[in-house]
Amino acid sequence: MNENSTPPSSRSALRRLLVVLAITAGVVIYAYGWNVTDISLDEVQDSTRQASVTRALRELLSPDLFARDRTQKIYQAPFGIGCPEGEADATRRDDLDGDAYVVFSPSCADPDDIVTVEGFHLPANAIASIRIRRDNDQTLPFKLVRKDGTVSEETVFDVDNSGYFNVQVKVPRGRGISNQTLPLEIQTISPAGWPRLSQTTNTVIEKMIETIFLALMATTLAVPISIAISFLAARNLMRQIHLPLGNVLVGFVLLPVGGLLGYLLLGPLGRMTVGWGEGLWLGLLGPVVAIAAFGAVARMSDRLTLNGTGNRVRGLVMNILLLLVVVMVLGALGGLFVWIGGQLTGSLTRYLGHFLGTLGQLVDFTIEWFAALGGALVLASIGATWSATALRGIQAPLSNILGAVLGALGGAILLAFTALIGTQAVLLGLLTAIVAALMGGQTLVLIYERVFDRPSVALRRRRREDVSAEQAVRSALFIVGAVITFLVAAYVLDLLRAIVDERPPSARMMDLGPISIRVYIAQAALMGAVLGGLAGGLAGAHTSFPLGMAIYNTTRTILNALRSIEPLIMGIVFVIWVGVGPFAGVLALTLHSIAALGKLYSEQVENIDAGPIEAIQSTGANRLQTIVYAVWPQIVPPYIAFTMYRWDINVRMSTIIGFVGGGGIGFLLQQQINLLRYNQAGVAVLAIAIVVSVLDYASAAIRERLV
Repeated sequence: MNENSTPPSSRSALRRLLVVLAITAGVVIYAYGWNVTDISLDEVQDSTRQASVTRALRELLSPDLFARDRTQKIYQAPFGIGCPEGEADATRRDDLDGDAYVVFSPSCADPDDIVTVEGFHLPANAIASIRIRRDNDQTLPFKLVRKDGTVSEETVFDVDNSGYFNVQVKVPRGRGISNQTLPLEIQTISPAGWPRLSQTTNTVIEKMIETIFLALMATTLAVPISIAISFLAARNLMRQIHLPLGNVLVGFVLLPVGGLLGYLLLGPLGRMTVGWGEGLWLGLLGPVVAIAAFGAVARMSDRLTLNGTGNRVRGLVMNILLLLVVVMVLGALGGLFVWIGGQLTGSLTRYLGHFLGTLGQLVDFTIEWFAALGGALVLASIGATWSATALRGIQAPLSNILGAVLGALGGAILLAFTALIGTQAVLLGLLTAIVAALMGGQTLVLIYERVFDRPSVALRRRRREDVSAEQAVRSALFIVGAVITFLVAAYVLDLLRAIVDERPPSARMMDLGPISIRVYIAQAALMGAVLGGLAGGLAGAHTSFPLGMAIYNTTRTILNALRSIEPLIMGIVFVIWVGVGPFAGVLALTLHSIAALGKLYSEQVENIDAGPIEAIQSTGANRLQTIVYAVWPQIVPPYIAFTMYRWDINVRMSTIIGFVGGGGIGFLLQQQINLLRYNQAGVAVLAIAIVVSVLDYASAAIRERLV
């Protein structure tokens, strides 16, 4: 036996001691949490609170579902406040209208005394109350006394089906009523006719329908966007995408150039075609002519036999023509929808007219930005494709020099863009420092690889080498570089002052020749140029860049950020923007649904079987064909299930959105609760429960058939 080994008894004792310490620490932590959350039974035992919650629950569980016509009758009898001598214990009968009569015991009483009142031959099944009418025509109600002798706040009681009641009431107290005989009124309200849905129920049904369609609009608007995002947020699809760093940087540098050209050149073309579309005939013929002309040009170009450069030129021309046709067709359809919306104003067609007209207005509102996006993507794609051949023949050190130049341009553009976003709010200013930190961390890793001549982790993995220790070193270097760069960026950009003073960055301007630029943006661009140039120079233009993982991480970060913001907060923002109503609720739920469904969809893509993908790719299929024939068939059933589930969630979530003015049943429920109308609020709660249950059963049935 080893002399240095711990005896079993000692280990057992140590284990028991650790368990006791862990339990003690857990109890202490839980006790602190109990105190922080202010859990106490003192308020629970308060009689006033008990009465209030009892009343609220009773009224919530007694919803105002139905209404009917009611007949009201008021019977009067004299009642003495303050009894003469000898009459304190007397019982008196007073005849009312018809054969109805009432018996008081005692016949008179002082304020706060208890009186028993019996009624006979009153309207059957009526709701009754007793009150004193003063000389100034004001009334004082009698409060009911419970069987245990305590006085309740209730003043209304029931008459049975024979017209009889027997209640004990407390004589009210009032100025100037003592020692007087005043008229006592017994008011009865009895039902007449058949029950019908109450006004509250009709309003709730209307708002519930609005809520269902609010959730439906939010879900259907989010689904296509979420499907597109899900492929970008799927690790198994994106990790395969690697491009040479030089090609990526060329495409990135050309993004803002293409966006500017698209906005300035294609934007006016789109607005012009929107005007054509509003003229009906041009709106109908324009898209047809544009598509037919593009098809004819495409067929003619396919007949040409061209070499490599000629093929690239043909691809360039066809991409530009396709973008022109898409912008023209989209603009013409937008204008046509606006025209149709203005024509369909009838009682039956106005819904369709409003739908199409709104779509047309949306196109008119976004056509220039769509043209800018299209121009950016087309020019970046063309630049990355055309630069591939030129960069392939460049060797070191020219490859490193070119990587440094392109990296400096790309880094300057990236940090200048984030700085432009940061000028809008204090916390957004942190985005520049965070992006700079990521660049700084990666730069330090590249310096380590170059100084110590270390191969990349990916290369070592392909060699089947153990990279755990190497990965730890690189991770530590990345963290050190990121922290140092973040601190330097925060100091240079003066982010501490901005956060402490709660003010956006300084608006001081500087002149660069004929151009005036904000100093804050210029500083960020300079940092980006230094970091990007250093990283690009160390890596070289031929280094494989994991473009797919960069897109994946960016997409995931955006989805996580959107999902972390509660729809309630989004609802507040959209209510400020578009006003109170269901449109604000639709926008809030759409944005949150995009984040939630994008995550769920992407995780489903990550869990698909890789076999069909490998089989399709072995035939030479491109990425789009792989997604259509290998990925899509595997994800359709779960996508349907997630979509139905999200609709169910949006119905329930719209209730909360309504509390901040997002429309639907929640807005009505908030009003009823604020006005303490718990009977009416109970109708809304019941409607929500019924609709959620029906949707749950319906979605289960649909999933059973389709999934």
